[in-house]
Amino acid sequence: MAQVRFKPRVEGFREIRYSSETQKMLEAVALTVANTANGSLKLNGPRDVAPGYKVSSKPGRRVKQGRWRVSVTAVTRHAIRHNAVYNTLLRALGGAR
Repeated sequence: MAQVRFKPRVEGFREIRYSSETQKMLEAVALTVANTANGSLKLNGPRDVAPGYKVSSKPGRRVKQGRWRVSVTAVTRHAIRHNAVYNTLLRALGGAR
């Protein structure tokens, strides 16, 4: 039986990591996490109508292991405090899997 040889093509991996399908999948997971975290915020009145958690999406560095990056960030004071006390983003991330 002949041996099978596999030689990885780094550029092919990079194409997969930066493809639009990968970006859409990552952004969908990040939006799920952000919506879950925003849903757990207890609003204190009309000042707290803006979403406290936002999603950002951007390409990583173009290095050998570069990949698309997505993050969910607490942007309002209320969300920052809520995340510090209740670990809201970690709990939301557990529900997004």
